[in-house]
Amino acid sequence: MEFKFYEDINKFYNLVYDFLMKNEAENNLIFSILNTIKINPKRYGEEKPILITVSENNELKLVSLRTPPYNQLLSYTDDLKSIDILAETLLQKKMDLPGVLGLKEGAKKFTKLWCKNKKLKSQLIRNERVYKLEKVVEETLGDRDFIRGTEENQTLILNWAKDFILEALPETEESKITRSLEALVKDIKNKKIFLLMDENEVVSMARKAGKTPNGNLVNLVYTPPELRRRGYATECVAKLSKYLLDEGNKFCFLFTDLINPISNSIYQKIGYRQVIDVDEYRFIKK
Repeated sequence: MEFKFYEDINKFYNLVYDFLMKNEAENNLIFSILNTIKINPKRYGEEKPILITVSENNELKLVSLRTPPYNQLLSYTDDLKSIDILAETLLQKKMDLPGVLGLKEGAKKFTKLWCKNKKLKSQLIRNERVYKLEKVVEETLGDRDFIRGTEENQTLILNWAKDFILEALPETEESKITRSLEALVKDIKNKKIFLLMDENEVVSMARKAGKTPNGNLVNLVYTPPELRRRGYATECVAKLSKYLLDEGNKFCFLFTDLINPISNSIYQKIGYRQVIDVDEYRFIKK
């Protein structure tokens, strides 16, 4: 198998497009990140994105990327030998990685190889599941007001976003939280934050996030603890999903943490269906 780095994001995107499209839902995060850094290469950090393919006889087997300081990201692959090639080559180049995120079997294999050779320990940070929706269940749409977040709501949105990160991703470094909140200010200006209202009170939020050729990612779904179990998150996500479909998307995608049965149940109620499980590992010194 052949391993190759790329410098030109547009050339890389065009090269891997057809491969990623064979499993568009499984590869939604890679598509989202590529579409973001095509527009803003420094969106996730000052360092250049690391763009990689693994192929055999000129046929792509794996796409991988990293936006330092974040984890190595793996595409979907049905050839796990490509994971060996990726790990072995990055080890030969003496790269340091904080962790890996990808399809369950691939992430596990990469982690085992990496930690054995680097003499590191690994920690399974999250078991996640990718869901895809093609049609919203009408009964979940409700009748509450649904608005775009604006600069008038900015303080509330930023506070909720920080609470979301600390609750869902408690290991996140302060510098990464700061960077995420800075990006969120731009999302507010770009009309990507949506709020559910109940009697003129903001009760839940969600974000129109990364784009794939035929779909759109939904994330940053948050309802404060004191307002939960009232159906607000269900209605908020249902309304945003319908909005995205009405925009012309064929699908919507989202990630859930499998330790949270409530959120998984909510999304299935709306019409989301399981696509693939993905795991995230952190590498730690012994």
